[in-house]
Amino acid sequence: MKTKIDSSFGVIPIRRVGSSWEVFIIHQFSKIGNNSYWIFPKGHSENNETPKQAAIRELKEETGMTADTLLDDPIFNLQYNFYFDGVPIQKTVEFFVGIVTNTEYKLDAIEVKEAGWYSLDAATERLDYQDTKQMFQSARQFIEHYSPQ
Repeated sequence: MKTKIDSSFGVIPIRRVGSSWEVFIIHQFSKIGNNSYWIFPKGHSENNETPKQAAIRELKEETGMTADTLLDDPIFNLQYNFYFDGVPIQKTVEFFVGIVTNTEYKLDAIEVKEAGWYSLDAATERLDYQDTKQMFQSARQFIEHYSPQ
């Protein structure tokens, strides 16, 4: 059976709290099986959207939030494989770092079970999959040293 290639785009939302950064993560319902997992807001592009446009829309749809600044660089990539209806899927997700100042959120109850702002340490612990944790380690190194102009 031929492997399907699938791409999504998302945002690692960050906010400054005192002298440190926090990230926003969601507890997302899985469309595969009857489970859920902690990750950053993400989804597929629609109607010829650019990756950045898709990431911005998905953040808004899933959380009601808008990033004041969405950084073009660096982009953090997550890759994993799974099966859906017996079809092997090779998934890639590109995450942009987004700075959020209006941090109130309204979750999409169909897609998101719960969510919240977490310290970088707490987010590292809460994220579910090892590949997500590894991707976030790279993002975390960037975030810890990021200083907006």
